[in-house]
Amino acid sequence: MKCLRFLCKVCGRHALLPKPLAIPVSYDKTEIPLYHGGFADVWKGTYRGLEVAVKVLKLYECNDQEEIRRVGDPH
Repeated sequence: MKCLRFLCKVCGRHALLPKPLAIPVSYDKTEIPLYHGGFADVWKGTYRGLEVAVKVLKLYECNDQEEIRRVGDPH
């Protein structure tokens, strides 16, 4: 358990995902997502010939602090 917590901490700090954890799904990035929110969008995609939901996290740069603050702001 200690190793898993350390891996999560390191991956989060460096915004990395180990390649074995990446799932090769395909979706059309030129389409509009089915659902969207402040931190992620949901697309319809395929994996091994099956339709799946693909949740794609939005990434912000450190200098996008104002944009990040607006996420979830009802105004």
